[in-house]
Order: sequence, then structure tokens, then C-alpha cells
Amino acid sequence: MKIDLKQFLAVAAVMSQGLNAGCTIITNNGDDDGSATNNTANNTTGAGAATTSTDGTATESPTSTSGEGTTDGEQTTTPTTAPTTGDPDTTGATTSTSGTDSTGGGFMCTNGEMVAMEFVCDENIDCTDFSDEVTGCGILAYACKNGQEIDATFVCDEFAECLDNSDEITGCGIEAFTCDDGTEIPLSYKCDMLPDCEDGSDELMCG
Repeated sequence: MKIDLKQFLAVAAVMSQGLNAGCTIITNNGDDDGSATNNTANNTTGAGAATTSTDGTATESPTSTSGEGTTDGEQTTTPTTAPTTGDPDTTGATTSTSGTDSTGGGFMCTNGEMVAMEFVCDENIDCTDFSDEVTGCGILAYACKNGQEIDATFVCDEFAECLDNSDEITGCGIEAFTCDDGTEIPLSYKCDMLPDCEDGSDELMCG
């Protein structure tokens, strides 16, 4: 067969120029569908894409998970600071005052009894000494002889608020006689032939 030398050289030159220009050579990789794959390096960019360094070793692009850019490729996380526990909150603690239980469990009557705070100063007597309606209301109290409390301004007003009448006798500085039932009368009423004690004890043993 006769070969045209000029044509052969021209084809060889074209092929040589094509290879030097980075022509892509397609080869069959043996896939079932017969599709050809590109043997040149895939120039895909993105997080985690493999790139070839100048020394021929493959390196993986760093992936940042912190939402902020990183330069060293290390994963960064925002430190979580645990809440510090300060001193116990004491703003709601009950301050011990006259008639008030410091534990916050209720109101302590003057005689030591306990009643619920909602019953204090509600115009209903709950302490047997009446203190929830006197001391419990912040009123200056007068202590009757029987331990009862009344408003100090009621002393010696010619009307007995103490059940034993002591606010109108002892409270007025009058010398008292105490009847057998515990009530007070002026000592001068004893043995005057008129019973002033309800039980009549002021007229007994007058001989």
C-alpha cells in the first residue's frame, strides 16, 4: 500500500498538537452500560472535595460546622456555660415580727397558738387571746389580766372590752378586787352589801 508521506506527517502533527493541548482521551471502564468515563481529574469544588496537591498526595478540604469561618480546618463548637447558682433567694422569707412565726408557717398568737396567716386581721377572732385581731393588725395592745388583748386606746374608756373588766379597773389605776370568776371590780365595792361580782363573791366573808 502506498502511503502519502505528506498526509501522514500532517495527521501526526495534528495529533501531536492535540495531545499537547490537553486533549481528553475517552476510555471504556468496563461498566455494564458501556458508558465512558473521564479519566481526567474531576474539578468539582465544594465542602469535602478531594484536591491534588503539588506533591501528588490527596487532601480533603476542611469542613466547618460552627457557622463561622475557620482557617485551620478544625471543627469548632460554642462552649456552653452552666448557669451559676448564687445564694439562695431570700426575698420571700418571713421576717420575725411581733406575733409572726419566722418560719413562715403562720401567725403565732401572743399566747403561743398558731393560726393561718389568712385568718389574721379578718375581723374574726381565731386566737383565744384575740391577738390575731390586735397585734396581728399592727395595733398597740393592752394585755388584760386574763391574757386577752385589746386595743390600748380602749383602756379606761368607761366600757369594758376585757372580758374580766380589768381594762376599766387595773387599767385605770384603780385598786381591784378579783371575783371568784376572774372579773375585776373596784376593791371599794367589796362588802358594801351590794353584790357587784356576778357570782356574789365580793359579799362573802365580810363578817
